[in-house]
Amino acid sequence: MNDFLKYCKPKMLINPKFIAVCSILFVATGCQNSTLRYDLNEQQKIYIHETTKNYGGLIELYKQRLQKSDTEDTRYKLAQVYYLSNDYDAAKRTLTPVLNKSRNDNLFVLYGHVESKMRNNDTALEYLDKAITINPKNGEAYNVKGIVLLKKKQYDAARYSFNLARENFYDENKVTNNLAMLSILNQDYNEAYKHLNILYTKGYRDQTILHNLLYTLVKLNKIQLAKSFCLGHRLSNEPEILIQELKQIEPIKAIKFNEIVPAQSDNQKQYTIEKAASQKLNKTDKKVVKPEKVTNSQTTDKSEVSTKLSSVAKLDSETESKAASQATATNSAVINKTDSKQNNQVNRATTKSTILAVRSGEHRKFSRITFETVSPLNKNQYVIEKISPTEFKLSLYDVTLPSKGINYIINQISRSDRDFANVTGTLTAEKTLVLQIKTKQDSIVKDFDAGPNSNGKAHCFAFDFYLENK
Repeated sequence: MNDFLKYCKPKMLINPKFIAVCSILFVATGCQNSTLRYDLNEQQKIYIHETTKNYGGLIELYKQRLQKSDTEDTRYKLAQVYYLSNDYDAAKRTLTPVLNKSRNDNLFVLYGHVESKMRNNDTALEYLDKAITINPKNGEAYNVKGIVLLKKKQYDAARYSFNLARENFYDENKVTNNLAMLSILNQDYNEAYKHLNILYTKGYRDQTILHNLLYTLVKLNKIQLAKSFCLGHRLSNEPEILIQELKQIEPIKAIKFNEIVPAQSDNQKQYTIEKAASQKLNKTDKKVVKPEKVTNSQTTDKSEVSTKLSSVAKLDSETESKAASQATATNSAVINKTDSKQNNQVNRATTKSTILAVRSGEHRKFSRITFETVSPLNKNQYVIEKISPTEFKLSLYDVTLPSKGINYIINQISRSDRDFANVTGTLTAEKTLVLQIKTKQDSIVKDFDAGPNSNGKAHCFAFDFYLENK
């Protein structure tokens, strides 16, 4: 104790300068820990949002970061999330201010992706070439360039670009699929099948690969295998109809480009802050929302075919040999479904729907579309399909439109713009009204007969679009 007092005198311990220095050190340490905690909290939120595919949460975080410090890196990350959420205009708007001064090859690749999605293929090629000039080893740039060249029907140049992507160690599986896609465009289906079979041997089940493989099987005229494929893995309850549809689709309309997309979906636009709790809902709502589906082979388009391709088990050498036995086992079920379908078609043919009026409006938790018809709609006269979390297809069979025509219907629905982002429609030769409805956020649909209208001279049928996070 004497030694301690000898070297540490009381006057030194209570010296004002000494106290001031200690105070500054404590304050600085506290601020440093606070900043560190803030950074850790933000990184943790980013990790959670990325894991749950909550693009809305990521957008909000990066926008807040951009407001505090406008950096190229933050703009790149924000634009990437906008791209993944299919908001290409926002992605382009975010990247544009830094394009002229950037030397980041990945930023130019992302911008090439965006311009390609917006169908500005020449502009996309310009920026992809800039990326390659900065970094000749950027395999993704070559891969995207190959896709853009395919869209421009420059097939030889596209093949060369894909091979450069492979040489520069870009994802082998994506390149293999794109080479298969090129073979499909050249109608070399045997070569396409070889490429795709390599991926299946490795166990890959990507939606793009599944689509291209099924199309290739049909074009190779492996009909029995294709039927077994559909029935065994529940791609379609009516494989004959699906196969006939695929036979009629031209290669340029059937192929899917393997571009940068979310892992679980290629059509997701989430603008909610916390989304994890509603993820289960997406899995249970991917098919027809409520009514029994009635497929019309002449009106089903590419998007309908795509939605039937969900999950496929691995192809092996035994699949084709098992096709006959599987077809026999399911023969009676197919016959029953065919009879049911014919009965539905008869019912539709004898009960036409005359649309008198269409209304749309916004309620607290949903937006409603109401059709007023002369006779009540029954389950065989319409089908509502969920193409993606934000895209729906409504088909009304054997309809007579109001005198104002289809534009009147589209305008009436578009007036309710709180939840609806876009509405388009067509009337087929078979008098099927097809409406493509895009919502601003992930939604679910509830449809029901709302009874007679106020004057009792028409029947109302409603489609309510609820936000999934409500």
